[in-house]
Amino acid sequence: MSTPEILAIILGSGALSSLTTFFLHRRTERITEEVRREFEKYQQAQVRDIEWKKESTKILGQIYLHLNRTITAFNRTYSKLSSYDAVFEQEVMYASNKHIRDIILTHGHFIPPSLITDATKLVEHYDAWLVKYQKLRINERNHKICQIYVGPDGFRFPEDSEEKFKAAYIKQFNELITST
Repeated sequence: MSTPEILAIILGSGALSSLTTFFLHRRTERITEEVRREFEKYQQAQVRDIEWKKESTKILGQIYLHLNRTITAFNRTYSKLSSYDAVFEQEVMYASNKHIRDIILTHGHFIPPSLITDATKLVEHYDAWLVKYQKLRINERNHKICQIYVGPDGFRFPEDSEEKFKAAYIKQFNELITST
């Protein structure tokens, strides 16, 4: 083989090698960029999920505390009243019943889908209680009735829903603590 032929082979293989390297490098960059974009999408989804869980946990926590407040007040005081106690009813029962209902209605998008039916049951109960409260205490100024109950009217307190909300709050809180 002559020198010019050897040189042509070396230059040809060098050009082919450079061209191959160029195309492989571009392909690697393209794949790297795709992986980076997919990772960013995944990371953004994870951040959105954690942010939603944080807000949801805040909402569930408020509901949890007000459920505890009303059930404790009901068992300890309200169900045992022998005469109407306007301050107690207004400051504890009315305030918490209204707060639970309002927070579910205004922050429903932070309630886990598995609790929507239970949220609806709670809202239905609290709506009935608040309507009856408005009718008896505000409109009629009826103070002969010691306590307002809507269970006999077909709106029993959904204890199973209360338990599901409390369990969901504890579970979600613990998951949030362990994931951060």
